[in-house]
Amino acid sequence: MSVASFRWQQVYSTTDFVEAHLLKGMLEQANIQVRLQGEHLSGAMGEIPLEQAAIKLLVYAIKLPEAEKLLVNYNKLRRHSAVKQADWQCHHCTEINGPAFEYCWQCGSKHE
Repeated sequence: MSVASFRWQQVYSTTDFVEAHLLKGMLEQANIQVRLQGEHLSGAMGEIPLEQAAIKLLVYAIKLPEAEKLLVNYNKLRRHSAVKQADWQCHHCTEINGPAFEYCWQCGSKHE
């Protein structure tokens, strides 16, 4: 293995402190060492440009493909959850229902 295999590479960037730590934990569970960079700048958000306040997740170059695969799956799940959590309109009575409702609160029809 070369020295380049153990250089830190950015695998993800976010402005969300909680998301950064969630992903760090997820990657560490997969035995991927993670370093957070820029975490201390998140408190300055609004004072400095958003891209400068981003928290970067860094992994060793040798683990980059494995980490990227996990993050692709994470993003798929996140998009799927966002779609599931949208309001929906009942096809029977046209009432707008919140994402927590499996049945229309107005007429009782099941969400399709």
